[in-house]
Amino acid sequence: MPICPFIQGDLHTGNIKFMVYEKEVNQMIPDMDDGFINMIREWRDSDFKTGLILHVGDDCKQFPRKRHQKYLNDRLKENGMNDIKLLMFSPYEDFNIAGVDTRKNAPCVLYNLAKKKDLHEANDKLKKTKWYDKLLTEDFKKLAIKKHKKLL
Repeated sequence: MPICPFIQGDLHTGNIKFMVYEKEVNQMIPDMDDGFINMIREWRDSDFKTGLILHVGDDCKQFPRKRHQKYLNDRLKENGMNDIKLLMFSPYEDFNIAGVDTRKNAPCVLYNLAKKKDLHEANDKLKKTKWYDKLLTEDFKKLAIKKHKKLL
């Protein structure tokens, strides 16, 4: 089972813009690095459906993923990008869904960029499939997905 069938689809169709961020995470804080924000703007203004930033050269272990992800999303809002959702995937975080370690083999910290409207559309499409069938209640909680009536 692919963890995200839409990312997989974007990968196969060449619809992912790959970018590399090489500065240490503490250079993002307290003021958001213009280079990072500009990468996100460049992706947003492109025709790519998904953006994936590889954060190399820093293991980012000193910042808990959830708190850092919230910080980055707050900075996006402050920079007029309310339409973007950033998801952070850390290989240092013990995280699995439906028994699959979803971050373990990542080569570095990854920032996945998606437009919120695309995420809503993807959620609606997934509800009509069997993709959720193997997820446990705890998986829904981890992913912050409310169970759909069809799934109960």
